Amino acid sequence: MSLESVLPEDCIRAKIRGVHVHPTPWIAALLPHLAKISGYQLRIFLPSWNVTKHVIVEKDGVEYEAMPCRVPNRFNYENIFLGKSLAIGKYVRAYNPDLIHAFGMETGSAKIALRTGYPTSCFIQGIAEDYCPYSSVGLIHRQVMLWAERSSAKQLKWIVAEAKYAKKWALKYNKEARVSVIPHPLREDFLNHPVPIPSKKMISIGTMGDHKGMDIVLRAFAKVKDNEASLCLVGNGPKLNDLKNLASGLGIGNKVEFTGALNTQNVIAKMRDSGVYVIASRVDTSPNVLTEAHAIGLPVIGTRVGGIPEMIDEGVDGYLVDMDDTDALAEKMGKLLSNQSLCGIMGKAGREKVMILNDPKRIAEAHFDFFNEINTELKR
Repeated sequence: MSLESVLPEDCIRAKIRGVHVHPTPWIAALLPHLAKISGYQLRIFLPSWNVTKHVIVEKDGVEYEAMPCRVPNRFNYENIFLGKSLAIGKYVRAYNPDLIHAFGMETGSAKIALRTGYPTSCFIQGIAEDYCPYSSVGLIHRQVMLWAERSSAKQLKWIVAEAKYAKKWALKYNKEARVSVIPHPLREDFLNHPVPIPSKKMISIGTMGDHKGMDIVLRAFAKVKDNEASLCLVGNGPKLNDLKNLASGLGIGNKVEFTGALNTQNVIAKMRDSGVYVIASRVDTSPNVLTEAHAIGLPVIGTRVGGIPEMIDEGVDGYLVDMDDTDALAEKMGKLLSNQSLCGIMGKAGREKVMILNDPKRIAEAHFDFFNEINTELKR
């Protein structure tokens, strides 16, 4: 979770106050609805270097318990998450949960939860095995991510996957695991606006790193023969300056806007000012931003990697292209930019789809059924 979204200001380290921190949207969208329908007592544990004191707060029917982790975040991978395990242990034992649901294996959350000895299920947040070849993190960090991910997958009995792609990966390491495919819930903020008027502005949002393929977006855009077209890239990352230089080198620097990281409302504003959403990932498990683009009412173009093909209905609400295929991506860009009517039809179809498929109430009910099955099994 984003600490500032739930904790009082005086509980957060001063240096990060007011700094944009990437939120965990599937948690923020899911939990209030789950609290309403389930009758469960829900508590989120937030051990963090950026928390200055122990505190418990309640928001939308969910309790958030934050505690200081005396080990800086960058060292948690070097100590195999022992710092966070020590920070959280006594508080979890005092709460005495019936079940811990961890968010992420590669982040260490599943490993930390398993160490408590309580029954544990887990949500597959990302798959480090896929991301590591494109990652800029150090060797130790990478090795710990892979260890935490694979060893957790082998130990867990119950897993939630957002896509069939992630389920297949989990079963590769644990054929006995019960893996339930439940899409991520949509943040309703993205639906609280009319569908935008189609335009010749394209947008892509994500980390400015190799795995998101922003270089491919730029190279494909440079091939588009439309003087009115423009491109907006939203996000920060290690390759940001390289991408700016690439845009200049391709002769499209004056047609590309780099915004840096934006908060949710500014992301929505940028999306609503666009006509087409593009994601050229080289690896991606189940990107929330695709659902958000559909919800805004944008047609989408994505790559045939990870769980992305499960999120785009080819020819209905968007198009799929092969990874790193700049010619195919440019052709689909041009097709949508030259046909505003088609953009409107596809955008409407995408919005109608996610309003049903990713409805937060529906997703909460699916989680409720999943947790009830676990509780029934634990009582046998």
